[in-house]
Amino acid sequence: MSAQTMLQIAGAELPLGTPKNAALIVIDAQEEYRDGALSLSGLAPALDNVARLITHWRDNGGTIIHFVHHGAPGGPVFDPEGRYVSIMSEVAAADDEPVIVKHVPNAFGGTDLQDRLQAAGIQQLVLAGFMSHVCISTTARAGHELGYPVTIAEDAVTTRDLPATDGRGAIAAAELHRAEMAILSDIFARVTTTEAIVSA
Repeated sequence: MSAQTMLQIAGAELPLGTPKNAALIVIDAQEEYRDGALSLSGLAPALDNVARLITHWRDNGGTIIHFVHHGAPGGPVFDPEGRYVSIMSEVAAADDEPVIVKHVPNAFGGTDLQDRLQAAGIQQLVLAGFMSHVCISTTARAGHELGYPVTIAEDAVTTRDLPATDGRGAIAAAELHRAEMAILSDIFARVTTTEAIVSA
């Protein structure tokens, strides 16, 4: 028997997020992931797809909400006073697009995201940004728990190598990303490509 997601077993399919029905949530597209301590594997193509989604949302009058992560002042990553905390220029927010500061992986945690979505009547989310296994994963799970159908553009998301807990070297970023997308697609999100979203 071939592997199936829980959604497939249930005969269910989450709706695809588009500019007409979903907010594009751009998570932590910050310089920390390019030149800082958390440089990512496959950043350039993922960033190109984030930019493509942003353009598609703008061209179609969709809602875009940007997030930036702030760590402790003077800390080793996401120093709010440091040079790597800013959003990468290729995907910078427009003047009329909100930029929300968060301090935990979950974009709903300690922010007014839920209030903004409810005020705008938005009932679906599309996630893009970084990293696959931390902020994207955590926000997707939180959104699911709050009742939002979540779409993830898997090629507009990436991560970095991590040390294996069994002491057997590192787990490659591509392997981690692939596994995380499979985990999320089991029940938490519709995982698809940028092309599928912009062509819908």
